[in-house]
Order: sequence, then C-alpha cells, then structure tokens
Amino acid sequence: MSANKELIIFGLDGATFDLLDPWFDQGKLPFLESLINRGVRGEMASTIPPLTGPAWSTFQTGVNPGKHGVFDWGSSGEESYGAGMVDSTSIETRTIWEIIGEADKKVGAVGVPVTYPPRKINGFMTSGVLTPKEAEDYVYPSSLRKEIEKVVDDYRFAPTHAEMAINNKQWIEELKGSIANKEQVAHHLLSTQEWDVSMVYFMETDTVKHHLFHKNSPLGQDGDNVNEEPVLEVYKRVEKAVKNIYESTADEDTHVMIVSDHGFGPLKWIFNVNSWLVQKGYMQLKDSASVRIKRAASNLGLNQKNLYKIGDLLGPLAKGNEWEMEGFSDILGKMFLSLSDVDWENTKAYSRGGVTGAIRLNIKGREKHGCINPEDAPAVRDDLMEDLKDLQNPYNGENVIEKVMKNEEVYEGPSSLRGPDILFLTKNLETDTGGLTVFKTMDAIIPSFAITGTHRMNGVFACSGPNYAQQSRVEGLDISDPAPISLHTLGLEIPSYIDGSPRREVFSEEFWVENKPEFSEEKLPGAKEGETDGEHDEEIKERLKGLGYLA
Repeated sequence: MSANKELIIFGLDGATFDLLDPWFDQGKLPFLESLINRGVRGEMASTIPPLTGPAWSTFQTGVNPGKHGVFDWGSSGEESYGAGMVDSTSIETRTIWEIIGEADKKVGAVGVPVTYPPRKINGFMTSGVLTPKEAEDYVYPSSLRKEIEKVVDDYRFAPTHAEMAINNKQWIEELKGSIANKEQVAHHLLSTQEWDVSMVYFMETDTVKHHLFHKNSPLGQDGDNVNEEPVLEVYKRVEKAVKNIYESTADEDTHVMIVSDHGFGPLKWIFNVNSWLVQKGYMQLKDSASVRIKRAASNLGLNQKNLYKIGDLLGPLAKGNEWEMEGFSDILGKMFLSLSDVDWENTKAYSRGGVTGAIRLNIKGREKHGCINPEDAPAVRDDLMEDLKDLQNPYNGENVIEKVMKNEEVYEGPSSLRGPDILFLTKNLETDTGGLTVFKTMDAIIPSFAITGTHRMNGVFACSGPNYAQQSRVEGLDISDPAPISLHTLGLEIPSYIDGSPRREVFSEEFWVENKPEFSEEKLPGAKEGETDGEHDEEIKERLKGLGYLA
C-alpha cells in the first residue's frame, strides 16, 4: 500500500452552494460542512454551456473545449451531424491522470464521466455514465474486473432512470443503492491499490435534482408530500459514502478536494431550438407525406411533450429489465419529427446536444450536406444572433436569451472550429433547449415538463489539507483551475498549455513561499488512442435522456 496518499478528490455532480449552505446552517450535512468550510471554498464557473461532458473533460485536462475537443455529449465535426456520442478517445489531450502518472505517482479514478474506455494510466480507473451496459472493458487494468465483481455483483455505471421507478420514494432508494455500489467499489480499490491521487465521482447528486428540484426544502417546495426531502436524502447518502471512503482510506496528511462541474437551479421553460429555427426559416423540413403527417400530428397534440406520460406509466412495467425502456423510447422516437426529417441541403442552421445553448451553421465543405458558402457564413451568423436576442417568451413577454456569443469568444485552441458557431445562455438559465433528435412540439417556447431542475454556471470548489489555506474563500475560480491546483499540490510542473491557474489564494502562505509554481514548456499534445465504432451510441443517448441530460 502506498504511504503517499497525497490527494483525494470527490466529484459531486451538479452540487451547488445554493443548496449546500442552507443545509449546513441547519446542521443536516455535518461531515461535508466540515470538509468544505475548514479549508478554502469558492464558486467555480463551469464551461459554456454548463454541460457535464465538456465540463468534466475540462476538469480532467485543465483546458477549454477548444483544446480538448469535447463540446457536448455528441461527437463534433462528423459527417453525421453529431449523431455519434463522445467517449474518452474524444479528449484530444492528456488528462491529469496521465500527467500525474508520468511523474511516477500512482493515480486512481472511480466513475468519472468521459473515461470510457479507460486509458492506460499508472494506477487504476473505472469508467462512468458513458459506458455501454454490457461492457467488460470498464476497468483498467482489466485484471481488476473480477475483483470488483466479487465486491458488487453488478458495477453501476450510472444511476437508475427516474421513469423506471414506481414512485419517487422507490427511485430515491434505488439512487441510494447506486451510491452504495460506488462506495463499495471505491472503498475496495482505494484500500487495496496503491495511489498518491484518487478521485471518486457521484452522479446521483445531479440526477435527483433534474427530476425533483422542486422538492428541495431550502429553496421551497410545492406539490404534495411537502415534508419529504428526497434531494437531501440523496445528499445525506453521498455524505455517508464520502465520510466512509475518506476516513478509511486517507489520513490526516491527505489533501481533500470537493468539486462539482456546474451548479443547479429550477427549470421553468423549454426552448425548442430546432422548432424555432424552422419558424425563422433557418431550417427546412423535408417535403414528404410522412413529415407532413408528423408535423400535422404534432400541431394537433400528438407530440413528445403530451405523450411523455406514456413512457412514465410504462416504465415500471419494464422493471424486470431496466433497458427495455430504451427500445420503447426508440419506437416512440420514430413517431415524431426528428433530425432525420430535416432537408439538410436547404437548412442553414441546427441545434444538437440536449441541455445546451448552442447552434451550428450548415456550411459547405464542413457539414456533409452544407448549404452555406463559407464566405456567407459570418452574415448568416450575425442575423441568427440578432434573432436570438429578440426572442421573447410568449407566456410572460420577457426576452429568453441573456447572452449570445460567437465560437471564437468562448473557445481557444486547435479544436475550436469543430465546436458550435453560436453559443447562448438563457435568462437566469431557467430555460433549457430542446435537444439532439427531438421537436418536443412545434412551439418555440413551452412550459417545462418531465424535469424540474437544470444546470447553472456556478459549480462548487473546496479543498483542505496541509498545503492549503484555512477557513478562506476564493473568488473567480474556473473549472480549468483544479487541474493545475492539483499538480501544484503534488509539487509537479504545470504544462504551459493549460488554461487554468494554480491560484495563489488556495495555498497557505508558508507553502506558496517555499513552493512557487513551476511550468513546463511544452506544446499541446494529442492523446487519441483510437476510435470507437459507435455501436452503443443509441443506448448511451437513451441513458442520458432518462437521467435528464438529453431532452
């Protein structure tokens, strides 16, 4: 067993101080409060848009999506208009697991997103949410698989779909079971394998808020059963797991870091971006009988919004085989308008990726069926951006979009041009966008349904340990900062291409004076190990939809 347990990181997806601090004040999460408030803490800006895939990729690399190449859940720059899903091979530079391992330190990561298939590292890794359900190559080294499956019968890559539960109470129990599964695996690996740096990730803190945000006690409740606190229940179970893992595998000299990829808040509206693009003439649908029928049916109410409850009711019937719902969803998907019904050769712009705020232009020579001449693209983009700024919510008369940005205003790096051409943030981020393959209705704006919470820009950062300041707050953190902070904590050089900063305010005066950050002069490296065949893309899409990530 390694004697140098220098740093342990806990990833709490979607955690936000907006919920944590009221719970801390009420004494409901005492161990998390002690970890977070005894050292350095601060809100941490997510990627734009604040989406799990690119955000955790930035956390793992210290660089923006323009350098690591992950912009949403869909693969970028492909001829299929983003039908493929990202995986670890989509990250085009080294991760901190590789950088730290190359410095002869042992690393371990459990369940972190965008790590399937696991890369070869100096240590161990189990993959997370993007892992296909039947995958056997979810762990590196592969020799650990049988060991893990002796600890838990079935390693859980992701939480259970909300629709698969009979009621909220049962679903919460299943989420707690998923947390226990991760806790058992993490405890075993961190107790039996050598590590200098380790990370354990929990998705349940995000998933529960997508579906039950309205039942958070600190921010008010509505509906029935107002005394229930299901979101807090999940956080309490995660706190128990963090406490057990930390106290049984770390020691008083181990640094601890708690991070989230983005914050969270209520969801009030859905912006059906592709429906709006049709209305504005930027997108054209095929002139075919089937499309005309689908469009007419949607206008009459036969649409994904109104038929959502069918899936909600049938979900529990498929309980014997959780993934049967994916086949059912696929059948329903063929009933509605989708990107397969788009007349691409006459479409100027489209949106993809689910919970995002991004639009791509259909440019000749870049997209498979591009219709915009490259020299005309800037003018089309300017017009589209102005139209976005003018978009109003018909229910309240307010502007929907708060900020509209060009690609080059957000991204920097060799992969930037494969990112979306336009990015936008909705007002207070209370409006989510329609998504990858769906026209929920043909209305541009509709009240939210199915999910009640969505992402915010303000994630969580906290750290404590011998090298860090005590009871201190830091402002202006970015999700690219934890990577260089981690490297400096370990006394390692920080690659000069990294966007984040080691942040002087995080460290104690004594440590900083004696250990000034050192930067290695190196060019941004590529790290692709190969391409996947896309065989499991539809499965992963359906999983992300069920978890609230893809609309």
